[in-house]
Amino acid sequence: MDNRQTPQTLIARGSRVRRLNLIIAGVGLGSALAYLLSRVLSGRTEPFPQRQFPDHIVDDRGTGQEKAARIIRKLRDRAFQSSDEKLALALGRPIEEVAAWNAGQQAIDDDVIMKARGIAMHRGVHVD
Repeated sequence: MDNRQTPQTLIARGSRVRRLNLIIAGVGLGSALAYLLSRVLSGRTEPFPQRQFPDHIVDDRGTGQEKAARIIRKLRDRAFQSSDEKLALALGRPIEEVAAWNAGQQAIDDDVIMKARGIAMHRGVHVD
């Protein structure tokens, strides 16, 4: 029995391997894009949810609820690896309260903003 391969069989095998590599690369790229798209869309249809407390001024600087929410979000994202749990621990508040602030279901008070600005200044994070 002769085990030698002809050039035609080697070429056919090489093209099958290339096709398989392209399919695997396409599946990998598609799944990466699907993951990124799901992270971006993660259940929010608006870039910022509607706040129930738009006119509520938080502190003596005239910070409103929208700006207070942005400060909290920036601090969480930049100093606490986007973790509500770590931010809640640093602020001394329950996780549910931090989640309610992000969802716009609860008003942010002056104590939280003062603490957030202090933590940001201590960690060298610009939030204003």
